[in-house]
Amino acid sequence: MIKYLQRLKGKKGFTIVELVVVVAIIAVLITIMSAALLGGNTEKILSANASAEAFFPACQLAFTRAQLTERELVTYESTDTKFIEYKEGKNQIPDGKFLFVEAKFEQSGIVGLHINYTLNELMARDDFTAAMTALERYLATNINEYLADSYDGYFYAQVDNNFKVVFTHFCDGRLPVWNGTDDYDTFRDSMMVDSQGKITGNKLIIGSCSDVYTVPETGQYAFDLPESTSDYSKYFKL
Repeated sequence: MIKYLQRLKGKKGFTIVELVVVVAIIAVLITIMSAALLGGNTEKILSANASAEAFFPACQLAFTRAQLTERELVTYESTDTKFIEYKEGKNQIPDGKFLFVEAKFEQSGIVGLHINYTLNELMARDDFTAAMTALERYLATNINEYLADSYDGYFYAQVDNNFKVVFTHFCDGRLPVWNGTDDYDTFRDSMMVDSQGKITGNKLIIGSCSDVYTVPETGQYAFDLPESTSDYSKYFKL
């Protein structure tokens, strides 16, 4: 590039073609430098975001279908928690609560799925060694049908009480796990995204999708975890 610019010094001006070439070279250099600053994770972040974006509509379709048909299609066992309640002629999630979803995928398809009202209770569960409930099996079957590609990793979702998917995430490994002893601040901070698009708690790259905004961003929490302890009840078991 230096020789090319030196060759141009003798000219009185630049042609449009020459300017385009110089701008293109600068753009390539900036791209290479940006990738280096991100620790070489640019492609991995884009791939993780694409996976999260694919999970978003699949999860939304599964919950919409569950909202409309769950009462007729799912037979609860006596020990199951009825996360979707039937009241006043319709299925609903209890007021003020979210449902958090964790689904493990391998190339052959979904391995298992867990749901819970609070994030810490969800992450405290064994890594799919326990049997799924009837509703979890129902959601897993539907999501598996809606995802056309093969994945190897963990999907996460946050669903509000109107059955609207708020966030989805994808991570190669499991997100930081609640150990039952850390305080809520410590667990929340383990879910922070650092400057390289990695989760603070395990340094794994996280991909995200939301209809509000796209994450990850430096200093932002997965699932938009609250800053104030007064808002913890929607996310943690207090």
